[in-house]
Amino acid sequence: MKNLKIIALLLMMVTAGFTAYSQAPKQKGNYKAQFPFSIDSVGTIKDADGTTLGTVSKEGIINNNKGHKVAFIDENGNLVDSTGKVMGKAAKNGNYHNAKGELIYTVKPTKGQQCEVYDKSGKVVASVHDNYKLQAGCVSHCMKTGMLMK
Repeated sequence: MKNLKIIALLLMMVTAGFTAYSQAPKQKGNYKAQFPFSIDSVGTIKDADGTTLGTVSKEGIINNNKGHKVAFIDENGNLVDSTGKVMGKAAKNGNYHNAKGELIYTVKPTKGQQCEVYDKSGKVVASVHDNYKLQAGCVSHCMKTGMLMK
């Protein structure tokens, strides 16, 4: 009888461990786990599970979920990180080019007031409200480089 109680207790502990592991938040800093992401009509950036990762303003200021500015888009469309380094540039249609001038993200309208962001391979990485299509490629770059995870 004592052995049965020990086995039952061990099974409960193992089950609780698996449950806790499966419900654990995504690994911090793992940008791939955050794709695809979305930007809603007020600039909230969320991962596929609905977790808020940060915000973007219409003025191009990108903040993490702690409210710290991680990057901004200057008046020339350059994406500038918090240290002042130019990381790339947003085109007038929202497409994003890296510092070498290579096209990294393409933004295309879909239905209603939504746009989708595509990476170089044609994979959809984000769904964004039309209000933020100009910032979408830059936010995608910030996501890929883990800037919002800091």
